Amino acid sequence: MRRNDLWISISDLLSSVVLVVLLVFLLTTPLPQETQKLEMMNKINAALQEYQERGQIKVHLETGTFEFTSVNFNSGSAQLPGTSLAAIKDFSEQLKIYMSENPKMELLIEGHTALEPVSPVITKDDYFGNNIQLSTLRAANFRSALLDNIGQEYAQRVSIAGYGETRLKNTEKPSSEENRRIEVRIILDGQYKN
Repeated sequence: MRRNDLWISISDLLSSVVLVVLLVFLLTTPLPQETQKLEMMNKINAALQEYQERGQIKVHLETGTFEFTSVNFNSGSAQLPGTSLAAIKDFSEQLKIYMSENPKMELLIEGHTALEPVSPVITKDDYFGNNIQLSTLRAANFRSALLDNIGQEYAQRVSIAGYGETRLKNTEKPSSEENRRIEVRIILDGQYKN
């Protein structure tokens, strides 16, 4: 009887070892959507090289994020700077190609603010009472400009998020214009990587 119990224990041990080896293999193998996203990011990256050289866009391949460094809002404002419209247009041209080829591709436009609190603003075009609302309005304005270029048929695949002052880029100078920015994140098959 003991001999059978010993055999069961050894088989359980071997099964566990095989399972661990299989999990390690799966975790180290790149997922197809990650490979697809990296290829897409590299192509868009090459197309936007001119804007990167001028410091208007930074491409973060590892997170699938485009940081629009030329879209630095004035303090307490959600209006897009006029200088950013050309970069948005060129970005949109590349983006439209990949969105039409990849029906599961989505975008998340992330708005950010500097640390200083804002005064509530209520005008015909704007309303915000705090940094979260301001950053959300910035993302919404960017989304509107993007959809003007790629077409309203993509509206269901372009979302916004406002992070306010919770994700400062320049922590040494919290009121820096670097913190008043827009980032666009590519999401494939619902895979969000922060």
